Amino acid sequence: MSLFRVSLVFLIMSLAVACGFQPLYGSATRNADVQEKLAQTYIEPMPGRIGQILRNELLDLANPRGIPKEPVYRLKVTTETRAEGLAIQSDDTKTRFNLTLTSKFSLVNIAAQEVLYTGSTQNIASYNVVQSEFANLSAAKNAEKRAALVAAKQINQQLSVYFSGR
Repeated sequence: MSLFRVSLVFLIMSLAVACGFQPLYGSATRNADVQEKLAQTYIEPMPGRIGQILRNELLDLANPRGIPKEPVYRLKVTTETRAEGLAIQSDDTKTRFNLTLTSKFSLVNIAAQEVLYTGSTQNIASYNVVQSEFANLSAAKNAEKRAALVAAKQINQQLSVYFSGR
């Protein structure tokens, strides 16, 4: 590495430290208890396949050790999906769809029965429609799964930012 590159790296690192940058999930920061607060959250069951995928991913992200024995917080998530045809042929057949998954959630303090935080996410996953019904069903289910996984990550990030500010 050239001397210029090395000095540039050190300059950038010193600027990051000087501006007060702290990682969200760090053990040596004042935000170290974010993961602990996430682990104390009970995530309510959700109906449907998308709800099951979303809840399982949220459980993995918040607390990989399982459901908390004595939760402090409760997370309620509702989902709504909509499929919209995009590519319409001259014979009115649709060859591409956008699946929109809208998730609304609220974080409740169980002891005080008080809503602490509410938020929402909206994710779009696209899929193609072909001659095979099996391929179409598989593509639609894959789009649902992709949208649910992204929604879970976004919800987890929003809750992490909320907990880091408390």
